[in-house]
Amino acid sequence: MREITELVCALPWDKLKSSGFWDVVLKPDSKMAQLFDCIHRGLAPTQEAAALLLYNSKTAPALAKLQRLKNKLKERLLEVISLLDFQEPGFTDRQKAHFECNKRWSTAMTLLSKKINAVGIEQLELMLRHTQHFEFTELSLNALYHLRLHYGTLLGDPKKYEHYRALYKEYQAIWAMENEAEELYTQLISRYVGSRAPQADVADKAEEYFRQIEPYMARSASFRLQLCGRLLQMMIFSSRNDYKSVADLCEQAIGFFRQKPYSSDLPMQVFYYQLVVACVQLRDFGRGQAIIRQNTDIYKPGSFNWFKVQELYFLLALHTQHYDDAFDVCAAVLQQDTLADQPVQIREMWKLYEAYMYLLTRIRRVDRLPAKEFRLAKFLNEIPVFSRDKRGMNIPILVLQLLYDIVDKRYDTAIDRVEAVEKYTSRYIKKDENFRSNCFLKMLVQIPEAAFHREAASRKAARFETQLKSMPLDLANQAHEIEIIPYEDLWGMILEILPKQRVSRLA
Repeated sequence: MREITELVCALPWDKLKSSGFWDVVLKPDSKMAQLFDCIHRGLAPTQEAAALLLYNSKTAPALAKLQRLKNKLKERLLEVISLLDFQEPGFTDRQKAHFECNKRWSTAMTLLSKKINAVGIEQLELMLRHTQHFEFTELSLNALYHLRLHYGTLLGDPKKYEHYRALYKEYQAIWAMENEAEELYTQLISRYVGSRAPQADVADKAEEYFRQIEPYMARSASFRLQLCGRLLQMMIFSSRNDYKSVADLCEQAIGFFRQKPYSSDLPMQVFYYQLVVACVQLRDFGRGQAIIRQNTDIYKPGSFNWFKVQELYFLLALHTQHYDDAFDVCAAVLQQDTLADQPVQIREMWKLYEAYMYLLTRIRRVDRLPAKEFRLAKFLNEIPVFSRDKRGMNIPILVLQLLYDIVDKRYDTAIDRVEAVEKYTSRYIKKDENFRSNCFLKMLVQIPEAAFHREAASRKAARFETQLKSMPLDLANQAHEIEIIPYEDLWGMILEILPKQRVSRLA
C-alpha cells in the first residue's frame, strides 16, 4: 500500500478535489473514489484493511481485485498530477519554481513534438529565466539545447544562435562539475546508509575527492556544486572527529547559501543539522538547543529531516544529562503519524531510543510515566537492520539487553549475555575502531566476574574505565549515534543499580 498511500497523502489534491473536474478524474461513489477516500482518511493502512472495507473480504480473490483497483487508481492520479497546485505556503520559492519549471518544460516538449514551434520556444525562453535565477542547471541545459537548435537550424538567426550556443557550453561545463561533485559525495555517503560502523579510510578519501572538486568551486558558485563540495569538505573533518572545524565549516556554508537570491532551505537544513551534530559531540547543549529552536521553521514537522533533527535534540539532551527533556522529545516523536512512513533506519533508531527511555524510567532517572509496558523480546524483533550492524548499532542493543537483565535481576541470563559479549568483542570490536565501545563492553564483562557486587565490579573494571576516559567522546572514532548515553554516565547508573552484596552464580 505504500506507493498508492504516498500518492494520495503526500500530494496537494484538495484544490483539485474542490473543483468540478474531480468528478471526471474519479467518478463519485466508484470503487476508485472509495479507495482514494479510505486511504486519504487513514482507514486503509494495509491491503487486508482496504480489501475488507471495499469488498467485505480478505480472501485471495478480494486482494487480487484490490491490486487491480490500486493499479487503476495509481495510473489515474499520475495522469492529472500536472494539474495540481504546488503554490502552497509550506513550499519555498525555489521549490515552487522547480515545480513550475518542470510543468513548463513538459508543456514546451509537447508543443514542439506537435510542431507548434513558436509557442513551444516561447515557453522555453520563459522557463530559462527562472531556471537561471534558481540555478536549475539541468533544466537550463535542456532548454538551451532546444533553443540553440531552433535558432541555428530552423530560423537561421546567427545572433541568437551564438548567444544560446555560448550559454549551452557554459551550463554544460557547470553540469559536468556538479555531477562529478555529486557522484564523489554519494560514493562516500552510501557507506553509511545501512551501517554506523566506522569507515577507516573516509577522511583520506574525502580529502582526495575534495581536492578534485575544490578548483571547480572556485570557478562556479552553482548551488548543487557548492552543496556537494562543502559536504565533502566537511566529511574530512567529521571523520577525524575535528568537530570544532566542522562547526566552522557549517557556519561558512550557512553564510554562503543565505546570500543566494532565493530561499535555500535544503542546504540550511543540512548544515544546521551538522552544526548540531558538532554540538552533541562537543557537549554544547546550550548552543545546540538554541540552533534547533531558532530554526524550527525550516524543518517541516513529520518530514525526514525533522526526525533527524529531533534525533540530535534527543542525543544532545542525553549527553548533557537533561533526561526529562530527552523523554519529552522521544514521546513527541513516537506520536508522529508519519514515523511509520520513514525509512527503516529512522524507525529502528526511535525504537532503540524508546527502549533507552524506558530503562531510564525504570532506574528513576526520568520523572515521567511511560505510556505503555516495555517488552524487550518484542523490541528485539522490531530492529532487524540494526541487529545485523555488528560493528555499529548492534553495540547499544547489546548494552541495553544486559542492562535490562541487571535491572530485572535476571542474573543467570546476564551471565549468559556477558559470555556472548566476550565473544562479540573478540570478533567484531577492534581497538582502533569503536575504542570506547570496546572499553565499555569489557567493563560490562567484569560485572558477573564480580558476582554483581557493586564495589567489586567497580574495582575490576577500573583499568578499562581509565582507558575509556583516555579517549574522550569528542575524539572517539565512532558514529555519534552509537553512544546513546555517554558510557561514563551509563557506568555510574549501572553501579547504582548493582546490589551491595554478592550474587551467587546459578547452575
